[in-house]
Amino acid sequence: MTKGRKIKIVLAEDQELMRKSFISLLKEDKDFQVTGEASNGKELLELLKSITPDIVLLDIEMPVMNGMEALSVMSKRFPDIRVIILSMYSGPSFIYEMMARGARAYLAKNCDADTLFEAIHTVYNEGFYFDKNVSEAMLKGLQREKSLNPILELMALSDRETEIVKILCEGKTNKEIAESMNISENTVHYHRLNIYKKTKSKNITDLVKYAIKNGIVDIT
Repeated sequence: MTKGRKIKIVLAEDQELMRKSFISLLKEDKDFQVTGEASNGKELLELLKSITPDIVLLDIEMPVMNGMEALSVMSKRFPDIRVIILSMYSGPSFIYEMMARGARAYLAKNCDADTLFEAIHTVYNEGFYFDKNVSEAMLKGLQREKSLNPILELMALSDRETEIVKILCEGKTNKEIAESMNISENTVHYHRLNIYKKTKSKNITDLVKYAIKNGIVDIT
């Protein structure tokens, strides 16, 4: 949970009426604090030079610099800021692309308030939020070997992923890992998919071999 600290949020949306509606909606949750707003990706990046929010709610279709371009820059310049995509696009390939670029959640703009609030809290506390559409999109994307985004192949295992590898090598299930790390099973599932892709493992045996070879686990 937030432990008494408000979740700082910046909203990037080009349509003023929708932007103001989202801001008004976010004020209904006492744990949220909207610290800034932008009408395009360029404004957002300028804003992030002076403030550091926990969460950015990012639209995709914006003038000057769109959300996809802004997300790519943010992943490099502001890796600690967690991005939730708000979009009308729902195609699996597009969802996969945005998640591979560094988004932590992907929501439809017309989602209900409960879903939006849950996603923000989950991303803040656990790092990722996945609904059925995102989970399916990620799975399909990871299965398309010839069209996988090269970003995933170049990324090293994160500290969280390394920790999960160690637990997986102990034979723990996703449920057991989720309980021990106080995260959701969907989050574990996502990490596991990424780990298998990054390590080029097809099964747990391959992963154990990788972990031993790279000094993640010790068999002595």
